[in-house]
Amino acid sequence: MTIDIDILIKQIAHTLEAREAEIKLEQAVYGIDSLDELSIQALIANGLVQHYSVAREVHYPSSIGNKLSNRARCDIVLTPKSHPLRLDSTPPSLFEPTDFTLPTDAFWMEVKCAYQFRTPDERHRGYGEQWRGKVVEDLRKMDADELIRRAGLLLIVFTESNEIVEKDLALFEDILVKKEVLAGFRQTRSIPIIERIGHRVCTAALWPTIQR
Repeated sequence: MTIDIDILIKQIAHTLEAREAEIKLEQAVYGIDSLDELSIQALIANGLVQHYSVAREVHYPSSIGNKLSNRARCDIVLTPKSHPLRLDSTPPSLFEPTDFTLPTDAFWMEVKCAYQFRTPDERHRGYGEQWRGKVVEDLRKMDADELIRRAGLLLIVFTESNEIVEKDLALFEDILVKKEVLAGFRQTRSIPIIERIGHRVCTAALWPTIQR
């Protein structure tokens, strides 16, 4: 499946923007920056179902044969609308559709979140590690799977300003170069959010992987 990264990041940003607008209309106490990573993943997955067939928590294809508890999972997998991914953990059925998408033709996407603030006036001590550790690990994991040909790393970042996130994204890409992690050109979209604990900007950054 060929994914237009520019279109995909716009769809993701629209999903985040729509939820922020709902929260503003509801005059809710908590914003989208109060959502944890799993909730952000669910929000994005639900927003993308109008454009794709979406599967969540899918086992990496090259790990087939291992115990299910030992198989790494990918956060979101996209396939053409009405052409779902064939899950190898589910036995075939006589009544299921036959127009499945193979893992090699799907778009695999890991989703990570980073928060500059934990509470009002309290910066998140793990903010830097959220960038340097888990994100690099996920990029390497997707790159290492021989059956994944199309993939991307999506980072959702909450910061107090555009200047901070742009600086941090550039620093992060320097780290990728130093660690020899391959990634394509980043696509980025930012939306303003109501400030509640210090965050004023929500940024979605998507790096396509470069398969070896």
